[in-house]
Amino acid sequence: MIDFKIITELLQRYGAGTATSAEQEMVERWLQENELENNEWAQMDQPYREYWIKETGDRLLQYADQKTGSQGAKIRQRHPGDRRFYFHLAAASVIILTVIGSWYFIKGMRQEISAVKKNEEVVRDDVPPGSNKAVLTLADGGTVVLDDVNNGVLTDEGGTRVSKQGDALVYSQEQKSRMISTPVYNILTTPKGGQYSLVLPDGSRVWLNAASSIRYPVAFVDDFRLVEVKGEVYFEVAPYIRSGKKIPFRVKILSERDEEKSQVEVMGTHFNINAYDEEASVNTTLLEGKVKVSIGMDTATGSAVLAPGQQAQVRNSHNSLKIKVIKDVNLDEVVAWKNGLFMMNSAAIPSVLRQFARWYDVDVVYEEGIPEGRITGDIPRDMNLSEALKIMELSGVHFKIEDRKIIVNP
Repeated sequence: MIDFKIITELLQRYGAGTATSAEQEMVERWLQENELENNEWAQMDQPYREYWIKETGDRLLQYADQKTGSQGAKIRQRHPGDRRFYFHLAAASVIILTVIGSWYFIKGMRQEISAVKKNEEVVRDDVPPGSNKAVLTLADGGTVVLDDVNNGVLTDEGGTRVSKQGDALVYSQEQKSRMISTPVYNILTTPKGGQYSLVLPDGSRVWLNAASSIRYPVAFVDDFRLVEVKGEVYFEVAPYIRSGKKIPFRVKILSERDEEKSQVEVMGTHFNINAYDEEASVNTTLLEGKVKVSIGMDTATGSAVLAPGQQAQVRNSHNSLKIKVIKDVNLDEVVAWKNGLFMMNSAAIPSVLRQFARWYDVDVVYEEGIPEGRITGDIPRDMNLSEALKIMELSGVHFKIEDRKIIVNP
């Protein structure tokens, strides 16, 4: 839901000359961007522009009252390539055209706030976005903080060269590592506020979201490739042939709610696993190829084969795990985290705030109960927390930041 009061207050500050330079330039850009032929804005003198701004704010509130009973108007989702949302009002000979925030608003405001930050008030207790950081746990229990080391070879694990290449950890399986009979395991873990990518020794690529981990052998020596994951992980699995035999790839999902440990057997390539303990279900979403999702290691206890665009949800129902297959899933929304976005399509506010908590490494406190509102739109993950929450306030819920906590006030 959009809070028209926010838009109106911005217009009022602009008209009164108290808007920050970023806000002033944003309003003027709105007007210029949406200038129609013979638009009278360009011909107004300053006093009349101030009057126009006041009238626009008043009409916005009247429009909200008429259309939604003072509850605000829902943001209408458009095609992902068209990230602007418009409300059109006409009064007398003046065309009232107000742009309400989405991608353009977010992007523009972020750039302008950054440009004038030295001269403007900075939000107290603001929190920067997460970044590429992770910890590598070696077979002997030693650890390497990856964001503290330079690019290059880090170590040799069981005959496999381990190196840091940019924002990725890369394993290069050498010939002598193929002679190992007992698997040697490493663990890659991202903290809250962290993300990282990994290239496994078979060439498969893996992306870890915040507060996630993957345990894997430094060389695949068994008749199958098995890794274990927690949190959220995206896979692009490479084919792997040894001695003329295709070696299958399997993922064991570690979740506190799933004592039987669900398993994903890969018959294709690209898929996403979301297995955070605080979420209601363990979700496996297929983008390309084919995968089989099973409850427990024995597929006879329940399984589902997914086609691209489908999602398997494993949840506890009456103390028994059940698999539900969802068709026609919004794949862009599922993997938005990997592409640098929070993408929301009528998303419940608590669900979005759980994502914020993991990415910004903060806690969420509900002072007056959990809000029931929903929000649609995209928020870049490279924003500071205060900027992301400003967009969230278009839902009608208000937030403040204190001591790495998001305080929610419906």
